Amino acid sequence: HHCTAGIDITLEVFTYAITDISEVDFRLVTKINQVYDRQPQQDHVVPDLKMKEFEYHLPEELIAHYPANPRGSSRLLVVYPEPNANPVATHVQRTLARPPAKHVDLTFSDLVTILPSDCHLVFNESKVFCARVFASFASGEAVEVMFLSSEEPSPDPAVCLHAPCHAQVWRVMIRSAEAVPGTTLTVETTIGSQPVTLSITVDRLYSAWDEEGEADGVEAAVVVSATAQDLPMADVFDAFGSVPLPPYMRREVEPADRGTYQTVYAKEEGSVAAPTAGLHFTPDILQQFTAKGIRRTHLVLHVSAGTFRPVTAERIAEHPMHEEMFAVPVSNIEEILVSLEAGRPIVPVGTTSVRVLETLYWIGARSLLEDAPPSPTTTTVGQWEPFHVRAQLQKGGKSLPSAQAALQSLVSHMRAFGEPIIRGSTSICIVPGYPFQLCDALITNFHQPDSTLLLLVSALMGGAAPLLNAYAHAVENKYRFLSFGDACLLFNVASQRSTGPAAPSSPSLHSGTGGPSAQGPGLSGGGMQASGDMVPDIVEAASGYGPRTAAAAATAKSSATVDPQGKVLLHSCCAPCSGAMIEEMQQQGLDVTVFFYNPNIHPKEEYEIRKEENKRFADELGIPFVDADYDADEWFRRAKGMEFCPERGTRCSMCFDMRFERTALYAAEHGFGAITTTNATSRWKDADQVNESGIKAAQKYDGIQWWLNDWATEEMSKRKYRINADMSFYKQEYCGCSYSLRDTNQYRKKEGLPPVSIGGDNYYSDPEKDSEEESLEAVAQFFEDTNSEEQERRRQIREMYRQRRKDARRAEGNNW
Repeated sequence: HHCTAGIDITLEVFTYAITDISEVDFRLVTKINQVYDRQPQQDHVVPDLKMKEFEYHLPEELIAHYPANPRGSSRLLVVYPEPNANPVATHVQRTLARPPAKHVDLTFSDLVTILPSDCHLVFNESKVFCARVFASFASGEAVEVMFLSSEEPSPDPAVCLHAPCHAQVWRVMIRSAEAVPGTTLTVETTIGSQPVTLSITVDRLYSAWDEEGEADGVEAAVVVSATAQDLPMADVFDAFGSVPLPPYMRREVEPADRGTYQTVYAKEEGSVAAPTAGLHFTPDILQQFTAKGIRRTHLVLHVSAGTFRPVTAERIAEHPMHEEMFAVPVSNIEEILVSLEAGRPIVPVGTTSVRVLETLYWIGARSLLEDAPPSPTTTTVGQWEPFHVRAQLQKGGKSLPSAQAALQSLVSHMRAFGEPIIRGSTSICIVPGYPFQLCDALITNFHQPDSTLLLLVSALMGGAAPLLNAYAHAVENKYRFLSFGDACLLFNVASQRSTGPAAPSSPSLHSGTGGPSAQGPGLSGGGMQASGDMVPDIVEAASGYGPRTAAAAATAKSSATVDPQGKVLLHSCCAPCSGAMIEEMQQQGLDVTVFFYNPNIHPKEEYEIRKEENKRFADELGIPFVDADYDADEWFRRAKGMEFCPERGTRCSMCFDMRFERTALYAAEHGFGAITTTNATSRWKDADQVNESGIKAAQKYDGIQWWLNDWATEEMSKRKYRINADMSFYKQEYCGCSYSLRDTNQYRKKEGLPPVSIGGDNYYSDPEKDSEEESLEAVAQFFEDTNSEEQERRRQIREMYRQRRKDARRAEGNNW
């Protein structure tokens, strides 16, 4: 317990051992001492996630008991990120050219067509061995013994499988709660003409093994012996074991399972469960990928309990991840490094491939941060190590090294050691909040409830909501689940790696088509730049929306003005900001469509008022109106950590990015040539900030231009307030988001004004008076007042949190 003020703990340790202290007890108290000796000010950074947040109902009839026949004929669910800023997902959408939808139902063989040709696929080529043995107690009762991982003579199962079986120590699951240290189970068979007896003796217990729908068991270390002592362990499993089909299949193992529960590219034995995402691939599909130019790299992670053991703890922080062994040739890491340097997207096949790639990143990053080489032969990454490393860096105002830098460091050290393969173990636990480094998209199956795999894909997708929505679609459409089930293609919501050739360091045009930049006039509209010290470093690092760089700001200022021809998609935040822009576009003879996507507006009542008024105005003008989703949950998820950012700060950049990316996507899908936004007319917005997000959004889609124009000139403003008065538009009293409402009400309270009235009787009526209320001078004064107050308020909040302590005078309660 990492307190800052101190706490008294009474701890009692109980043992499974019957007569004496066991090795596991000694390990336990050693770990307790290690925790106790830590500095009390150490930050607690383990994600506090409840497993019930990721629960879903899986009907029994949707669990696949047999694989698709023929192999490769399974279904494929494509789940687009929301909004879609992932370049791989964008390419897939353009290739399919279908109406916009969050979920698209395909077949697995369609992957060859929809993935971009510059993708780099990464496969786990570990091979499943017959790890399930049925052995008997002395009473004759036969129970399942599932071999999970080797311990002696080596933690690498590939080594132990080729060594004599006698005296080997393995970690196993015994499907009986009655197994205790000293218990021996036996099984007999004939190898050739020789009768052989296998003995499995419990050496020590690790924990209970709870699995829904199955008998209670224990996890234990066992010592293996056989009457044929020189028999290799691989031959023991071939003779005594069976294919370790997951128990939820609820059927007997069949001869065909030895082939179907194995990938076609499997090479190195060592897994007790198949890397099931690879089961869909056939030699023909792999050949088609090669013919298309898609690169492939192989690595090995031997799947053990770390991957498939169910989570029984209420919180994921309380779940211990088992170590799993991996091995990757250095030359294969170099292949991935070449793709990173070229900007190619990395697409792992299966969650096991993700865990190895991310482990490699952290080993390389650790060597950079600690300025020390990794072990030349074996190394490990702990369960929560990435979160601790990131927290320490953020505390010091530093950022993580790039994936390219981390892998380059790893390769350099391994070459210096003369080691062709890096081997090690990982217990990395990837959950929402994890910063992915080497995964732009993921090919995977549908995973079991209460599994760490479910949290991994949730982290990639951006949280529990998109995951559960996708799984609900799969259940409704009768997809087949789990190991022999169907596949899905998921995308990293935070990925920005481009498809195609590597992009230049600074874009030169605000169009998705590229090309030289024409020097245009500077933008007016003014506005204050957000002060960098208004947002703490930790928020910027975690969110990806730090202060804008000079180069990024220059992109907006140096872009040429574009006069679009034909169809224009106008992102509209509200009717009052739309009037003058629509009037100007109609006078130019342009075909304009209003696009309403504003998940930031809160509460819902205010959202509906603004949307309906906007729609009525568009209808009166005979202009098409597109009502996009009210994706408020996603907006709040992205705003997490930015709650106290000032107006025109990093939260606003995130908000513009989210809205304009959706606008650009719709434009690309529906034949529009240019996009722009009514936010550019508002004196309350920073025009440079608005245009920077718009330019960035347009660059993601070929043929889409951001119409860069000064929509806030004196003439345009006069037209705007005239139309607003003529139409008696509703006068909104705050920007739109809940944080803006909070800050506006605080300002109004200081000024002696009543709080904002949602849907109140406040309407535009006098053009001159309305313009004066929102003059550049009035807006500048507002930001000067509120920003200075905001800085002081944020300073006070930070100081309060630093000084907060438990009241030592009270023994009960949570009196902070």
